[in-house]
Amino acid sequence: MTFSKVTKVGSLMIGTAAVSLLLALTAMPAVRAAGPCLSDENKAQKVSGILTIESKGNAKGSYILKLAAPACLSTEDPDEKVAATRTIHVFSTDDAVLKRIASTTGKRIVVYGRPFAAHTRYHHAPIVMNVSAFEPG
Repeated sequence: MTFSKVTKVGSLMIGTAAVSLLLALTAMPAVRAAGPCLSDENKAQKVSGILTIESKGNAKGSYILKLAAPACLSTEDPDEKVAATRTIHVFSTDDAVLKRIASTTGKRIVVYGRPFAAHTRYHHAPIVMNVSAFEPG
């Protein structure tokens, strides 16, 4: 049976493997959003990314906006805050907007709308956005 070397750190006795893991974890950068958080109380939020379609048990597929940098979501409910994500599930309750969005799959676009935290199994990203308008990005 082999044991790792034991090192004394302060008043703790820790094996070298544990010390290495501890140092590696403290050196890792945290994933953070690249700017101010989106707000679920603002209906005119702006986000840009590449539009994709992903199927996760949904026959139609869901429109997922892939972001170049992480985004976060601030909400009044602390359980619904999103610290950082690179994907936003986009949809529209406006049929004309939804039809136009479908033609931009694979392209960079800028969407405008109201974001909110995912809360059902039909939401396929941590942030979901009801898009009211969009443009090439």
